[in-house]
Amino acid sequence: MILGLYCISLGLHICANASGRSTHQAPFKNELSLISLDVPPDPSGSGEPFLPTDVDASNPERLFETLRDKLKPKFPPLDVLPCANVQVVQFKACPKQGTKTCSACKLVSYCSKVCYSIACAAKNHWRIHKRDCKNQLKSDDWKPAWVVERRFPTSFFIETNLPASLSAESLRAQMTEFDSGLCLWGNMPAVDLINLAENEKDKSLDLSIALVASGDLRHVVRTISALPEDYSGHLQVLLNDVCPPVVARNIVILLILGTVPDETMAVDIALHFWYSVFMPAEYSTNIMAIVASFLLRANTNPEDQQPLGQRSSLDCLITEQLGQLFRHFGMSTILSMAEAQNEYDRVRTASSRGDYRDRMLARLKPSHRLAFQEFRRFGIVLPFGAMNAHFNVPNASLFSLNGKWLQTDYADPLAGWDIGEILDAGTAQGAQPEDIYGCLYFFLSHELRTFARRLRELHISFRVVATDATILSRVIREDGLSGFGIPASARFDRIDVSNIFDLNYVGIRDVLTHWGPLLKESRTAALVGYFMNWAMIQPDGRACSAGDIESKKLIRALIEKGRFPGLGPNSQILDPRTSFAEPARLYLMGVLGDLHIGLVQVGDELNAMYDNSKAFAQYLKHQKLEDILRKTRLKLRKKHTIVPHGRFAVTILVSQRYKVPLDAAPNTLPDFSDNETWYQYVRLVLSYSHWFELTQTGWYFS
Repeated sequence: MILGLYCISLGLHICANASGRSTHQAPFKNELSLISLDVPPDPSGSGEPFLPTDVDASNPERLFETLRDKLKPKFPPLDVLPCANVQVVQFKACPKQGTKTCSACKLVSYCSKVCYSIACAAKNHWRIHKRDCKNQLKSDDWKPAWVVERRFPTSFFIETNLPASLSAESLRAQMTEFDSGLCLWGNMPAVDLINLAENEKDKSLDLSIALVASGDLRHVVRTISALPEDYSGHLQVLLNDVCPPVVARNIVILLILGTVPDETMAVDIALHFWYSVFMPAEYSTNIMAIVASFLLRANTNPEDQQPLGQRSSLDCLITEQLGQLFRHFGMSTILSMAEAQNEYDRVRTASSRGDYRDRMLARLKPSHRLAFQEFRRFGIVLPFGAMNAHFNVPNASLFSLNGKWLQTDYADPLAGWDIGEILDAGTAQGAQPEDIYGCLYFFLSHELRTFARRLRELHISFRVVATDATILSRVIREDGLSGFGIPASARFDRIDVSNIFDLNYVGIRDVLTHWGPLLKESRTAALVGYFMNWAMIQPDGRACSAGDIESKKLIRALIEKGRFPGLGPNSQILDPRTSFAEPARLYLMGVLGDLHIGLVQVGDELNAMYDNSKAFAQYLKHQKLEDILRKTRLKLRKKHTIVPHGRFAVTILVSQRYKVPLDAAPNTLPDFSDNETWYQYVRLVLSYSHWFELTQTGWYFS
């Protein structure tokens, strides 16, 4: 059942050839049967029809099914690491598995020495690989620009030591633009909100969960994928977010995974719609057909639920803004390839953010620097050496209605998942750890495939709305959604509130007051959430504000384990209590070099070793948590059974700490058994996290 449906025009885009030039099909009319089939050729230039010829334009539903079922790109989704012998100009790629890794960069692999020789004989391929393999970023001698230029990075002193091309005023303006935006890829690892084995322990039990500020679908995907194959209960999922682009994207991803019959194609389309800035034209047209079919069905049979496989279903409350976004997703006339690439480049390569990018790159191993640069250049989640010439249509869902990039300039798909699981999944398919986005591709493929199977095999009902979380709770309690399948008597086994506990969002008092009454009275029921900003409010919330004695202890521990950036084990360092003037003088004389890079990095890394559990308890006390819990009849859960203790935890909460056991005490620190684990979970993770500590204060929509 779709309430408040707005009929919209949809645009069919058949777009782009291998050179990146775009051609466009005329948009759909409101009468969905008026569809022209005069389309441009396949992007490979073969002259073959882009659309199947056996389509019936007089039957919209049948046409949508044909597009959805038959329209596939020339290069199929990857199940193993591909051979890197790719000839872009000829639109050809070796179809075999890559097993012989380039020993220099470890980012690409070939199926054989013969194929490698053939590839190198092709001047265009060798030119590209040589550019990558010998890239300065991959050199051990690479240094951030601020080191080369003997100045301090702009993140430390805005008014002084700026690059010649920048003024303090222009820098501040660009910092505001590039450090704010929507969060479409997540900012903390996905959580299994049910964890059935540790909680209800009953595979036949009906469950109801609410994600009231859901963000993207990663928690939903992880939660449902983790259900046992033989789960026989009925799972009801309420998905809400106040941000229309987030909600619209979530609906489309569910439709893709629940309606495309070919599981492999469904997974690949959903993966790139979720995370890639560009996609194959065939995928874009599939998405158009899926959305148009969904809206046509809703308009024709408004009381019907949208099936997702044989047993699952989707209900949505569609607002006018969501309808506008669905149209946006299905029209390439709004955004050309050149326009999308130029906007993406503008954000990812802004001169004012050069020092922030260098700060990120300085944490990384040489090949990871190159992998990060590659994603920031092309925006496509694929193995490093895979063919991508057929990714020739912008992913409009990542751009605003007027063509602006919606996220921050440091947004990264890696931020929403566990880095160890990503590396394990990639190496299992033949990718090297250096090819971090190739590893991510294989991880996401596996995760989404499992989720798609659960949709088809289990009984799951999704209800999706887009409103303020506090308004939603009031509407439920006042019986305003009974016609939508959520009566006033509804109670939830899990309520995930994300980080709206933060004071700059809703705050802990209002969150618990609004949603506490909707939590089921059960030993296993839990309201789960986390804080992002508390440590900036609490004086000793971060290592840098913990005092000289604590800082010195943490720095000494880093040095002893060989984890202080730029220093080996048992090295010496200036006393952290020394004034900044002397290190500054030495640095500007060119004396400190690598050590200064370490000094810039180490502040964030110290937090991974700092026990701030007492500081957090003090913060909760200042927020009068005990009084709030007493009034809402909730209690703080001492033993966690959903996620480990982190920056907070109620029959309520979490900010998951990496590498901490589920049943650990609140003051348990992560266990980084060796320096490689430290690198993966601290430096690699920090590289795609916030570059400095300003957090978003809301979403925007234009």
